[in-house]
Amino acid sequence: MIPLMWLVPRDTRGLTSRTGVPDVVRRALVRWYSGDGEDSDHRASVIMVVKARDHHQWIACDCLGDAADPPLLSPAYLSEAETYYLRRLTSIRQRRPEHHVDCPFFREQAPPRIREKATATPRTINEPDGLFSAHRLAPEKLAQLPEDDEPDDRTRGVAIPRLARLLWQLMEMARVNVVEPLGRGEPREASMALEFGRLRSAAERVEIAPGIPLARHLYTHIDPYERGIVFAKLREAARHWPAEHAPQAFLLLYAVDISGTTVTLAGGRELIVKNRVRHIGVHQRRIGPPFLVLAVIGEHNPREGYAALRAYAQPVARPSNFIAVHNAAERETIVGLLDLQYRLRRRGIGIGFKRLLFDVATSAGEVRPDLLLDLRDFTTGEVMEAALEVVTGHDADTLGLKMRQVEKLREIAPVVTIHAEDLEDGALEAAVLDQLHIG
Repeated sequence: MIPLMWLVPRDTRGLTSRTGVPDVVRRALVRWYSGDGEDSDHRASVIMVVKARDHHQWIACDCLGDAADPPLLSPAYLSEAETYYLRRLTSIRQRRPEHHVDCPFFREQAPPRIREKATATPRTINEPDGLFSAHRLAPEKLAQLPEDDEPDDRTRGVAIPRLARLLWQLMEMARVNVVEPLGRGEPREASMALEFGRLRSAAERVEIAPGIPLARHLYTHIDPYERGIVFAKLREAARHWPAEHAPQAFLLLYAVDISGTTVTLAGGRELIVKNRVRHIGVHQRRIGPPFLVLAVIGEHNPREGYAALRAYAQPVARPSNFIAVHNAAERETIVGLLDLQYRLRRRGIGIGFKRLLFDVATSAGEVRPDLLLDLRDFTTGEVMEAALEVVTGHDADTLGLKMRQVEKLREIAPVVTIHAEDLEDGALEAAVLDQLHIG
């Protein structure tokens, strides 16, 4: 069965303003999508899909007949896999039907999405490889029908956007995730300006293309973007950009809200991104602001020129401390430790910490505790290092994973476990000192 197909305006039911897909093209698309096509079918399919995407169109299919609304396919681009693909648009609420079971584009619905917990973070996080690059030249490649046993995006685990790992790499290099113990009488300098300064300095040491440092095309304010300066500099740089690498620039912004494709900045100004703003965890909005947002600027559609293509929003501890957090309990713990520094200093104890962003190799294997504590007794000179784990959630699976991590860490260092009750009424101090047997 090879159904008739039309190109229709996106965000419609596909009943008006139809442009028929030529017979030779739709047959080529079906052959390629079904895994029976040749190179000529692939080329014809890619041209049609790219054209539809560039013109903001969906593909409507008549496999259900004239009496029903047509099933819809959205031409999409998966940057991580560097391929175009056809996304089935099915929704009872939005009156978007499934394809007929005999249609080449039919696929059984996946099981209900396995919702991520508010505390969910990837089990393993490794540093990104290669350049600080988040945009590549779009290849002329179209994905075929997935295998029956390949999970779709409703059943995969927590995915890590490349922009997220690039941002964490920059934060690691800038050491904004490190808080040194507070010495006697010394003030703690912390401000948004200092944090952005550290990040800009770190940007001098990474490249977005051979010979091009990130700092040359990194902006920490929206003004150059709104005034077109970012685009002008990128167009000029593109004339001499290394071959095989896509010209790109980055915005690194402090944000107070994210919603869909919109990043809201302090003062109410907004950055609109071409694709939905990414984050880790479906409950990101429960964590709330502030956010540190990394957006990549590039050209995906020559007709539209340069634009902010994708963005990743990372919740941070507070405006003056760009320490990454993945849930509200982590934020409360980190803010509590920052305040605890002053109380412990009066007792002659210095406490610092590091937020682990990537896995580290140890004698117990790859581990990533939530925090590494650095405690110093100013009277005796004693130094102690310990891991700290923030235990959240009540379901058995989440608690089981966390406690297995704790036991693994105990093989190599003392471990402090912080629970919700430890964050109330100043109990954080007692939890840290009691578990580490500090008098």
